[in-house]
Amino acid sequence: MSVDTQTAPEGKATLSIPDPTGDTRILWDPTNRDEVDLARAAFEQAKAKGMAAFAVNPADGSQGGQIREFDPEAKAIVMVRQLQGG
Repeated sequence: MSVDTQTAPEGKATLSIPDPTGDTRILWDPTNRDEVDLARAAFEQAKAKGMAAFAVNPADGSQGGQIREFDPEAKAIVMVRQLQGG
């Protein structure tokens, strides 16, 4: 599975969270504590809404494994809504 990611500026990482308009993208510098805290809060809020998180390779958009905790050193994280069976 390939995931469409936009390249973040040098030294920044990306968190993508789906929303009604498409997605919200949050950038952070792993060395900037305030930016890391904001990205972590958005990650936790998305998880509280039942979303799952996946690490993504920003170079080619390939999906890595599911992550359960925010990783400030990840280059790209994509949140997805979990499918519900019926």
